[in-house]
Amino acid sequence: SSDVCSSDLGDKLRATATFDLPIEVRNDATLLRIEGENSAGAVALLDSQSTVKRVALIGGAADETQPLLSPLHYLEKAFAPFAQTRQARPGAAEPALELLSEHPNVVVLADVSLPPGESLDALSKFVDEGGALVRFAGPRLANAADDLLPTRLRRNGRVLGGAMSWETPKALADFDATSPFAGLPASKDVSVQRQVLAEPDPGLAAKTWARLDDGTPLVTAERRGKGMIVLFHVNADTSWSNLPISGLVVDKIGRAHV
Repeated sequence: SSDVCSSDLGDKLRATATFDLPIEVRNDATLLRIEGENSAGAVALLDSQSTVKRVALIGGAADETQPLLSPLHYLEKAFAPFAQTRQARPGAAEPALELLSEHPNVVVLADVSLPPGESLDALSKFVDEGGALVRFAGPRLANAADDLLPTRLRRNGRVLGGAMSWETPKALADFDATSPFAGLPASKDVSVQRQVLAEPDPGLAAKTWARLDDGTPLVTAERRGKGMIVLFHVNADTSWSNLPISGLVVDKIGRAHV
């Protein structure tokens, strides 16, 4: 279906049209043509930038009394400009399996530990076959044992600031020229009080897309099979960092094309 309204121009030579199409149909479309008009201006070719990605969001048990503080709330707002987001039914036993059945392009895990089992196997296959897996840290992930991470992590993370630490919250460093985020401003208003630390393995620098001003990684990524695994070393709400409400997450997601 479509809704068409003419513009404010008096000659009525321009109009806008909105088409409501299922995402599968929209992503399969390759061109638009005005029937009966024999003109190059009546044809528009559609490329990959016109497709809408489907993003599956998975997190721990939500606090129903404060839904606006849920990590999935922040993630849904961050992905909304670029994708159609989906969450599993409340109480779903295997949310990953449920959402993977809908064939998403991207799966986002907000502080989710993946024990051995069907979900871990299905997500591994999803990445190997070309899917993008984006993970955000948290207490569960800090002690996770699965290998769906771009780099090895030190256990228990670290805390910056607070009465038990002499360190102060850290700011973002400028993005490297080789990072997908190169050219974005490294806002000094962003601060990190807690993060999961990467083990200093060989090759860590090549996997680091963003770092803090002390040199520790903030975002790491690795190709896995035909797909990609990206890890934000902070969680997706504001308890570890103000990054989720800074607007920079939206810019990062758009720049990374996930």
